[in-house]
Amino acid sequence: MLNKGDFHIHSNASDGKYNPTEIIILSKINQIDVISIADHNTTAGISEAVEAGRNYGVSVVPAVELSTKFNCESVHLLGYFKNNLYQHDTFQEILKLIKSHRFKKVRKILKNHIDLELKEGKLSVLEGINLLRCFGASVVLAHPMRISNKNIEQVLSLPFDGIEAKYSNTDFNTSLYFINLALSKFSFYTAGSDFHSIKNKNSKHSFIGTVYLNNSEIKYFLKSLELCC
Repeated sequence: MLNKGDFHIHSNASDGKYNPTEIIILSKINQIDVISIADHNTTAGISEAVEAGRNYGVSVVPAVELSTKFNCESVHLLGYFKNNLYQHDTFQEILKLIKSHRFKKVRKILKNHIDLELKEGKLSVLEGINLLRCFGASVVLAHPMRISNKNIEQVLSLPFDGIEAKYSNTDFNTSLYFINLALSKFSFYTAGSDFHSIKNKNSKHSFIGTVYLNNSEIKYFLKSLELCC
């Protein structure tokens, strides 16, 4: 039975301190049954996490955190994959180009897959949504409570599948607001600690499992992804 799930964790494949196996062990110690390693613009840590998860009894939902922009503000998207399309060569090439800020080449590839909004720079939020969907992901707006008041309403008008309603160091009323919004406007909500390191002093992040979905919430989330509960 999956009783606790943390769906926003970073490994050393991006800017986290610990490798995927260490994250699995930390998750097991802290009684987390299912996780997502959602590294910035890379899925490099997923295979190791899945293998370690089998050994330690922790389920892993493949994910990525994609960097996009809206009105010059950075907006992050969480993509959760129900199949292995994230391993597709084209998607992997796009992620590598995004990490190296080679956006002109990214758009050259993307024009064969999605409609483009911008001519240069980071992908727009809508472009990011369409890119992730093109490769089999359900798309969640990451930490909406960190988006500026001037942009949040417009961002939430975009076609997300869900919202990261439970987030690191977010008060109960704010989480409840986004949970209700997710259930009324989108398909589901997620929870994430945004864990990077045990010694991380960044108040935006917290420890693995500090923020989590419970059993019924996990079932609803996985059902929405068409994954086994």
